[in-house]
Amino acid sequence: MTSQLRTPLCDLLGIEVPIMQAGMGNVAYGRIAAAVSNAGGLGSIGGIDITPEEVDEEIKLFRKLSDKPLCVDLGFPANAPKGLSDVEVPELPGPLKQLKSELDEHGIEVKPTTDQAISLADNKKKLEIALDHGVEVIACALGTPAWVVEACHAKGAKVMSIVGLAKHARSAIRNGTDIVIVQGTEGGGHTGEVGLITLLAEVLEFATVPVVAAGGLVKGAQIAACLTMGAQGAWVGTRFLASKESGSEDVFKQAVVESEYDSTLRSLLFDGLHVRMLRNRFTEVWEGHEDELSPYPVQRVLTMPFKYAAMKANLKTHMSLPSGAGAGMINDVPGAADILNRLAEETVEALQGAGKLVVG
Repeated sequence: MTSQLRTPLCDLLGIEVPIMQAGMGNVAYGRIAAAVSNAGGLGSIGGIDITPEEVDEEIKLFRKLSDKPLCVDLGFPANAPKGLSDVEVPELPGPLKQLKSELDEHGIEVKPTTDQAISLADNKKKLEIALDHGVEVIACALGTPAWVVEACHAKGAKVMSIVGLAKHARSAIRNGTDIVIVQGTEGGGHTGEVGLITLLAEVLEFATVPVVAAGGLVKGAQIAACLTMGAQGAWVGTRFLASKESGSEDVFKQAVVESEYDSTLRSLLFDGLHVRMLRNRFTEVWEGHEDELSPYPVQRVLTMPFKYAAMKANLKTHMSLPSGAGAGMINDVPGAADILNRLAEETVEALQGAGKLVVG
């Protein structure tokens, strides 16, 4: 069935099915990436939230498990400081004091953390490591600097740019990106305000490179709709988060499966940039206290110790749970290859059904 689902993107990336697993932070490691790539899609390692040494280890793990193409997802925000020492951290705001009090009641200690997503130097090092390993694809989140594209092309790697606005797609194309991933506001993690269908239509009007759809995609019928509009593939996150090979905690996967159709919100509370996540106590403490939010990257430095403390303790109510708006349609935790095959089969069925429609 999957062999019937093929677009020019497959030839460009050396894959069999135009479905890619998103490089989610603290979720997408070598194991899930290998499972997806071995099944014919494009697997990704989320390199933003881990150390350069861990990026190296996860790429090596992938290469042991697969000889297929690999993507490494990195972040290059224009306003990222060189390191944590360059960020002036204010006193804890009221919501985080409340969160700390509640974590204390559970016997959970909040410790300072080294946040790899902050350091531009670390992300440059991660890029060097990935390219030295011969990684075939680099995904750029939160910006696609021309120097990154040049470095990738010099090593024969393709570049994919994840964007949330049409103007960002124009900029990425101007800087030489090979593929644009348009992520609608429905997506989990960092996301813009424009819905996927509108954003996809906007970018397809001027794009001179292949365009991939992202944001809330958990069913093949959704992917089929995007393909009929002109997208050449799909970038899927939350559906793969709830998989056996996902690096997310079991309680995180459980939270996705248990979520309702209106369980997510989009807020600045995570790191000062808009992030979509599941509602829980981590988000609830900020309600009515939005005036205490700090800009990126200060907000990120403030919240990360709480995020990691709750993660380590598996305290689902207080964890940060980035998730797409489609989470309410996810009700199981199968293997990543099974997810890929299911999505491909559903997409083909939807496309065949659409082909039977007669207008007039």
